[in-house]
Amino acid sequence: MADLIVAADLGGTHLRAALVTADGHVLKRADHHTPPTATRDEIVGEVCNLMTAVAEGAPERPLGACVATAGLIDADQGKVIIAPNIPGFRNLVLTDPVAARLGIPAYIENDASAAALGEFRFGAGRGTRHLLHATLGTGIGGGIVIDGRLYRGAKGLAGEIGHIILDPAGPVCNCGSRGCLEAMVSGVAFAARARYLASTGKSARLREIAAGREPDASDLHAAALAGDAFAEAEIRHGGHLLGLGLGSLVNVLNPDAVTLSGGLLGMGAMLLEPLREAMYSLAYGPAAGTLIRLSELGDDAGILGATAVALERLGRG
Repeated sequence: MADLIVAADLGGTHLRAALVTADGHVLKRADHHTPPTATRDEIVGEVCNLMTAVAEGAPERPLGACVATAGLIDADQGKVIIAPNIPGFRNLVLTDPVAARLGIPAYIENDASAAALGEFRFGAGRGTRHLLHATLGTGIGGGIVIDGRLYRGAKGLAGEIGHIILDPAGPVCNCGSRGCLEAMVSGVAFAARARYLASTGKSARLREIAAGREPDASDLHAAALAGDAFAEAEIRHGGHLLGLGLGSLVNVLNPDAVTLSGGLLGMGAMLLEPLREAMYSLAYGPAAGTLIRLSELGDDAGILGATAVALERLGRG
């Protein structure tokens, strides 16, 4: 039997756990919706419960466990420094209760960084040595793999690509800075542009699609598909900005490939074509040959990312 890992993907309202083999095959899975009123202790308890549930009846004892979650993570201390989507998760050592409950080593990692290592080991990053991964969703995150190892940086914060500055006079980001990539080209940013187009009357189609509610990023895409030139222009401009950000990072890191995941990929060529054009326009010399690949892990990115992190930390990477 292959080495086994108990992996979990913890979000603000949803928790997934799975028993996974070292080659990325999911043997057993479970999920749970966490009410927004749940306390910190209740969430920690549910993490332990769900991970225990998938470990029960395993054909052999799992080697270790890992939780992937959004936020600032101190992986070496097993600590969530701050998780913006989970109230009460501040300076919380999450690995101790998991390890105590399962009786095996436990680890924790930022979800985007974990996804990078997951893509490297199991998905679109296979066959590379150096990888840059970007998660394009409600926010913008990322992860970096160098020489086959996840790069965490001096304080564990490497990969926060959503907070590179594109415009110092741009919109305020949740981090407090102005003009961050996340503030300008995330799902939240696209929703803000959709609201602007609808409220100013520039897009009657958006107002029709939203039907009395505030439009979001998916409405912006729907309006663009319906022929709204303003909506399409916003998406294409967003793709261009993403490409500028990624092109700058490609020049710094010189990866073999850039892998992309997240809900914004649903915007398809309207987003990706200007992204590719802008990235390659900045890529210096041989970096212009850097591959761009779309995620192969889908909804299991968190689970398989956590699996890859545990295997790396256990020396099985």
